[in-house]
Amino acid sequence: MARGGGRREEAASFTTSSTSSFTTTTTASASAARGRGPLGLVCLALLCGLGAAEAEFAILEEAQVVAAQMRKLAAEELGVVTMQRIFNSFVYTEKISNGESEVQQLAKKIREKFNRYLDVVNRNKQVVEASYTAHLTSPLTAIQDCCTIPPSMMEFDGNFNTNVSRTISCDRLSTTVNSRAFNPGRDLNSVLADNLKSNPGIKWQYFSSEEGIFTVFPAHKFRCKGSYEHRSRPVYVSTVRPQSKHIVVIVDHGASVTETQLQIAKDAAQVILSSIDEHDKISVLTVADTVRTCSLDQCYKTFLSPATSETKRKMSTFVSSIKSSDSPTQHAVGFQKAFQLIRNTNNGTKLQGNTDMVIIYLSAGITSKDSSEDDKKATLRVINEENSFLNNSVMILTYALMNEGVTGLKELAFLRDLAEQNSVKYGVPDRTALPVIKGSMMVLNQLSNLETTVGRFYTNLPNRMIDEAVFSLPFSDEMGDGLIMTVSKPCYFGNLLLGIVGVDVNLAYILEDVTYYQDSLGSYTFLIDNKGYTLMHPSLTRPYLLSEPPLHTDIIHYENIPKFELVRQNILSIPLGSQIITVPVNSSLSWHVNKLREIGKEAYNVSYAWKMVQDTSFILCVVVIQPEIPVKQLKNLNTVPSSKLLYHRLDLLGQPNACLHFKQLATLESPTVMLSAGSFSSPYEHLSQPETKRMVEHYTAYLSDNTRLIANPGLKFSVRNEVMATSHVTDEWMTQMEMSSLNSYIVRRYIATPNGVLRIYPGSLMDKAFDPTRRQWYLHAVANPGLITFTGPYLDVGGAGYVVTISHTVHSSSAQMSSGHSVAVMGIDFTLRYFYKVLMDLLPVCNQDGGNKIRCFIMEDRGYLVAHPTLIDPKGHAPVEQQHITHKEPLVANDILNHPNFVKKNLCNSFSDRTVQRFYKFNTSLVGDLTNLVHGSHCSKYRLTRIPGTNAFVGIVNETCDSLAFCACSMVDRLCLNCHRMEQNECECPCECPLEVNECTGNLTNAESRNPSCEVHQEPMTFTAIDPSLQDALPQCINTQCNQRTESGDCFGVLDCEWCMVDSDGKTHLDKSYCAPQKECFGGIVGAKSPYVDDLGAIGDEVITLNMIKSAPVGPVAGGIMGCIMVLVLAVYAYRHQIHRRSHQHMSPLAAQEMSVRMSNLENDRDERDDDSHEDRGIISNTRFIAAVIERHCPQPGTQTPILGSIRNRE
Repeated sequence: MARGGGRREEAASFTTSSTSSFTTTTTASASAARGRGPLGLVCLALLCGLGAAEAEFAILEEAQVVAAQMRKLAAEELGVVTMQRIFNSFVYTEKISNGESEVQQLAKKIREKFNRYLDVVNRNKQVVEASYTAHLTSPLTAIQDCCTIPPSMMEFDGNFNTNVSRTISCDRLSTTVNSRAFNPGRDLNSVLADNLKSNPGIKWQYFSSEEGIFTVFPAHKFRCKGSYEHRSRPVYVSTVRPQSKHIVVIVDHGASVTETQLQIAKDAAQVILSSIDEHDKISVLTVADTVRTCSLDQCYKTFLSPATSETKRKMSTFVSSIKSSDSPTQHAVGFQKAFQLIRNTNNGTKLQGNTDMVIIYLSAGITSKDSSEDDKKATLRVINEENSFLNNSVMILTYALMNEGVTGLKELAFLRDLAEQNSVKYGVPDRTALPVIKGSMMVLNQLSNLETTVGRFYTNLPNRMIDEAVFSLPFSDEMGDGLIMTVSKPCYFGNLLLGIVGVDVNLAYILEDVTYYQDSLGSYTFLIDNKGYTLMHPSLTRPYLLSEPPLHTDIIHYENIPKFELVRQNILSIPLGSQIITVPVNSSLSWHVNKLREIGKEAYNVSYAWKMVQDTSFILCVVVIQPEIPVKQLKNLNTVPSSKLLYHRLDLLGQPNACLHFKQLATLESPTVMLSAGSFSSPYEHLSQPETKRMVEHYTAYLSDNTRLIANPGLKFSVRNEVMATSHVTDEWMTQMEMSSLNSYIVRRYIATPNGVLRIYPGSLMDKAFDPTRRQWYLHAVANPGLITFTGPYLDVGGAGYVVTISHTVHSSSAQMSSGHSVAVMGIDFTLRYFYKVLMDLLPVCNQDGGNKIRCFIMEDRGYLVAHPTLIDPKGHAPVEQQHITHKEPLVANDILNHPNFVKKNLCNSFSDRTVQRFYKFNTSLVGDLTNLVHGSHCSKYRLTRIPGTNAFVGIVNETCDSLAFCACSMVDRLCLNCHRMEQNECECPCECPLEVNECTGNLTNAESRNPSCEVHQEPMTFTAIDPSLQDALPQCINTQCNQRTESGDCFGVLDCEWCMVDSDGKTHLDKSYCAPQKECFGGIVGAKSPYVDDLGAIGDEVITLNMIKSAPVGPVAGGIMGCIMVLVLAVYAYRHQIHRRSHQHMSPLAAQEMSVRMSNLENDRDERDDDSHEDRGIISNTRFIAAVIERHCPQPGTQTPILGSIRNRE
């Protein structure tokens, strides 16, 4: 690329008298530099360690040159300058958020939705109760078994995501149902069908009878193994006994309990756990000679814990691990502990007046032969004394474990006396005049149906006849998919409980107004229940994409700023209100910083306005960051006459000029417009209903209509103007497609607006759930307004291989570029190798020795590499996503951590997977350059500086001997080496630690409670599959003719092309390299599997697996061999310790952008080893750490480590 020669010669003249501070420079590199003229001299001077002034001058100039190229890309290829000029010319209206009025409007919308469902529940309740009156004179007993419905009666329904019949209901029966049981299902059919037609968002409707019949609509063929007992499900239990229940389950595992009896007790305890919900509190104890609590959370030793999904999972693991004891059972010890837990819990929390307290004892009832009566008396004395402290408010239920058909009468009598608290019989006088609440005793054997017996323990509790709607927290839909909430009510005939009616509501529909809230840049909203649990918050993934409910987390952890605790108390106690708090900038939340208008201020105000959603248990809150940035809304625009509006559904429109852009159905005729869910007034309706050709024609007509006469087909008011505004880029992109010399490296261009309008070229069919405003390229650009922002590399879902995105904000006026409301974000995807090609073209020294000793790189502001020699090296370094400077350049990383004010290591709490994330943030306002600060690092010299006008840095390294610098990086997951300490200047890869949550209180440990909450995770991106016959019939939109490219330079970085250099064994260099399509030699290895094969996890066979460890010399041969042996031993040791761990790798590292191996199963891992887990984890962590350190130095080049490689693959 031609540049001004005079400037170069002047720079070169500075270098002639300089002395070298690098230890060596190869002759080859010197001659290469001479061969390139003045440019080469500057680069050589840079690397030869000039005097400080000259070197600084050179690296800064190189950065300016790279910056100029980036600006050229943004201006010419993306069209940012043109679009900004056009947006400057538009007329805008300004709007400022008013939290108080916004919360009223939003709460009204949510209330109207809930009211519709309450109406449905009440209507169904009335029909059931009326049917029972009819049943008394003319019995309603007809049964339609769900398991025998012929498939021909059902068809697939997208709303339920399974096969259903929308005309009939069907029944599942408990084992105890008699033939004359009341069954109103056939009477309900017409009412239920009408409800479904008139109410969007409704999923399942059901009636669950007290006699054991579960009627569901629409009819659906269940998994029909065994009986179905809905009466032991949390929804049923919490509806018929809505009062909070404090429960202690005691499992007797003493010497007299057989294995069979113990298994019955364990199964019974699991049934109890599965029948309660987060409104109840639970503890499980085991008793033999001593009493044990679940050790998976320290608080379980002292308190009962809310029965959240996380607590129930931990308790369930504890129950599964119970083993028989050799010691006799000390019944009194177990009851002593149970009462202590209840008392501690009551003292620690404000007890509701109608809370039921119950101890459930699963025991054989056997006492020691020598002191049987004494044991019984001691046990009843403990119960009598302890219960008197609690005003005799605790009920005891006992379940006698039968010993293979034989039950001792004495044991049964003892267990009955325990349940009835019959202490007088044993000579223990009553300590209080208050009567005891008598429980019951029931016998269990191997034939007992535990769900029908133990699962209905709550029938012993008083029925207070509370006829109120109960709202569940979100849970997974076991019949279809997605997350649902249940609204339910009990049905009565006089005082007789008939059962419950319930409606399952799609969570995505209920929360759509909160999820897609887009009032202003400075505001957001969240929804909580009346206990403070969070249902929706900006840092949570959209409910539509979730299959598992978010872990129960209090709002105080998401809004983790000073003084919010007081706000929370007011929100939970005052139905309608607002409050403003002042927050210092240094303790602000990450998403607050992005919303600040005046960055330089030391503090800012946060306004909270909230309202209880009437007739529900939910509270809505609107948060406004002040002073606020006004929203600029476009005034009425007309479409550009020359541009044609083409909706992205090319499959419906039958586009004559369709082609394939890699794996996407596409067209080169014009850009396509995609409207994501946020563009619609009812996002859920758009996502849940299939788009038809007629709907698409309606969208197109409305969006193209300059007369404003065509009716709005359900879009937000501002969407049409955004579509028309973005149409101005069409001509520029089409011209570039014809004229640009970079078309061989550009995958696609696109522009997105805050309301989710996406215009993309080549025009492509997109997945309906895609939301451009939640992609990293969009979020990074908004966080860096006015800067060219790098994102990636990541695997392109459309099939283009690994890509890097540069994106840029567009503003309502150029004057507001540095801060203010972004009216659009533009982006362009390049092939991964393109940016390394830019470095090689602009800084020829980068290509001198193939990136071995002299390495150039570009990294973005979180430290992830955009261009680096190892990202393009075919010898087994895939995948290339999320490669960090700490991993690839540990010496540079170690050194820059010592530069004050340049890099900050941050922490944030991720509640979606209960982890503490550690990550880096680099200072993009860096002036000048950085070089070696730590003395003695003679092996390697580096220079690093910011690329002006971007969020990225360019660096250059000269490594003349083997550096022993390292950063702690786990090789198999993201676990940090030391989770108890984090030092700012200690080098480690971005990693995560378990987030220790006190399950009893929901609080964090003191240290972790100071961390801000993490921003929303990258959403998984899905690919719209097209008809296979189309794939074969359609040509590729862009044919780069890889096979005709004979030179490496002509092939390098070109779309869909790879320079094939390595044979299929993964190590042998080909005699003659050649250019071929990606699918023939992905990553430069002949026959290597593409990451687009069916199993995304299998990036390759052993060829690639065996090469995942970087080869670098470590010194003398003997030392190298010893090092390898050490790694092998440690790896095998780690493997053996790891064999019981569950895999952390929830998703393929290739599956989408921003991939990282998640750790949400960490708690499970610890569960399985219980008390020994901390020691094991320490050993494993250190083993990984040592292996990661030695990774850079073993084995010698050209050798393989198949055993270690295969272990890593199996991990």
